[in-house]
Amino acid sequence: MNPIKIALTGGIACGKSSVSQVFKKIDLPVIDLDVIAREVVEPNTQGLSELVAHFGNDILNKDRSLNREVLRQQLFENKDNQQMIEEILHPKILEKMQMDIKKLGKPLVIVEVPLLVEQNLSHLFDRAIVVDCDEQNQLKRLLKRKNIDEKLAKSMISAQASREQRLDLAEKLPTDMIENNSQIFEMEQKTRDLAEKLLNL
Repeated sequence: MNPIKIALTGGIACGKSSVSQVFKKIDLPVIDLDVIAREVVEPNTQGLSELVAHFGNDILNKDRSLNREVLRQQLFENKDNQQMIEEILHPKILEKMQMDIKKLGKPLVIVEVPLLVEQNLSHLFDRAIVVDCDEQNQLKRLLKRKNIDEKLAKSMISAQASREQRLDLAEKLPTDMIENNSQIFEMEQKTRDLAEKLLNL
C-alpha cells in the first residue's frame, strides 16, 4: 500500500520547524528535504562530484566538504548558476526522498518542503499542510535570528512565494492550515488535532 504523502510548508519564520517537532513528538514520521539536500552533497557523493565538475575545486573546504558560502556566492552572482545547481541536485534530493519514504514503510509520512510552491512540487504529494502567520509576526520572528537586519529579513520574505500563492495550494491539493500567530501551546494543540484528523483519513 502506498503511504499518504503530506507536504508540510510555509514561509520563513512561520513555524514549520515547530510544527514538525510536534509531529515527531507524537511519533508521526517526518522527512526534512533540507536535511536530504545536505546529504546529497556530502563528501564522495555523486552530487558533490557533479558540482565540482561544473564549478571547480573552489567550492570545497580543505577537508573536501562543500563550502556552502562559496556556492551561495555563485548563486547570487549568476542566475544561470542557480538553474545548474537545481538541475544537478533536485533529481537526487527527490529520489532520496522517495527511497526514505519507502524505507519507513508507514501508512502516512510528513515531508517538510520549505519551497513546495516555488519549485512546483505539489504533484508529488497527496495533501499539504501550510503553516501560516501574518507578515508582521514573520518579520518580528526573523529579526530575532542571528545576523539578520530588517533589510535582509524583508528581502528573504519577498524572495519566497507570497502567502496568497501558498494558500492557493488548496486548488491543487487537499490542504490543511495551521495559523501560527498566537501562543506556542495553541500551535501545538492545533498540530495535535490535525495529526488526529490525518491519522483517521
